[in-house]
Amino acid sequence: MKQNILLIPAVVAALSVTGCQSGSNTDAENEALRRQISQLEQQVNDLKQQVSSGEAQTAPEDLPAAAEGSKETAPAVNPETQTEVPAAGSTSTTNTLEELTDMVTAYEEKASAAAPAGSAEKDMEQFLTLKQEEKKIDDELDRHEDELEFLYRNGSLSRDDYKAQERELERLEDRLDAAEDTLEYIFGIDD
Repeated sequence: MKQNILLIPAVVAALSVTGCQSGSNTDAENEALRRQISQLEQQVNDLKQQVSSGEAQTAPEDLPAAAEGSKETAPAVNPETQTEVPAAGSTSTTNTLEELTDMVTAYEEKASAAAPAGSAEKDMEQFLTLKQEEKKIDDELDRHEDELEFLYRNGSLSRDDYKAQERELERLEDRLDAAEDTLEYIFGIDD
């Protein structure tokens, strides 16, 4: 049992050190790292409580699986990007490339069809609503990109497949940026 308790802080420390080595982190990455650390600390506390109450029967070889996440625990996080990734053998946590393409296409159509309503307040509200939708799609593209990187590093995705899908994601990001530029032009807002 003491081996289990000693391995948990080691896993937390390893994940923390790996996250700190990623270079220049953005605020979002830092926040994701904080959430991951908080989740891991909570797992450590929960396991300590289980051990003290005699409930836990976790073998040392089971600990890495708990650290990687499952439906009962915190989701696995790519230490390089601090974003959620699928557990080994599970299904994808992100939209498919086809779904992402459909989302970008629909947004392009909305941005092109947008028109100022006349009042500055309504224009700003419409702009911000569309901008928020763009941000959600951009976040989905980023999550998919992070998942691809994780799958490639795990050996689940070949280099050629990774590069091809990465190029397609870049095209989608470019289209999304162009739609955002169109929206800014329509509303006369340089964001």
